[in-house]
Amino acid sequence: MLILQPTVGDKTITIAPRSSSLSGVFVLNIRRDGDGKEESITNATFSNIVNFTQVTFQSAILEEDSTYYLEISKDSELWYRDKIYVTSQTASERVTEKHEIGNGTIYKPYSTVDDNTYII
Repeated sequence: MLILQPTVGDKTITIAPRSSSLSGVFVLNIRRDGDGKEESITNATFSNIVNFTQVTFQSAILEEDSTYYLEISKDSELWYRDKIYVTSQTASERVTEKHEIGNGTIYKPYSTVDDNTYII
C-alpha cells in the first residue's frame, strides 16, 4: 500500500513494477474505495531510479482518510497495481504491523513506500 499526504500539487510515488521499461503510453487510473469516484491521468512523469520507478502526478480526487485503487496501464496492458491511502499522519504515528506470509519466516513491514520486497 502506498501512503500519500493530502497536500495539493504534485504527488510522487516510488514503485517496483513488473517491467522497468519506460517506453510506451501510460495511463494512471485512480478509483476511490467505496463510492467508485474515478480519475484517469495521462500526463504523469515516469523516471528510473536504482531498482525502482518514480512516478509524479497530480490528482483532483485524493482526499484525506480515504483508500484508493491505483492501476497503471502501459500500452493498454496492466503494468502496476496497488492501493493508495491518503493520511496526514506521520510514519511514526501510524501503527506498524507485519504481513505474515507462509510459515511466518517471511514478512513485509508496512512503510511509506511499497517496494514489493519481503524480509526473510
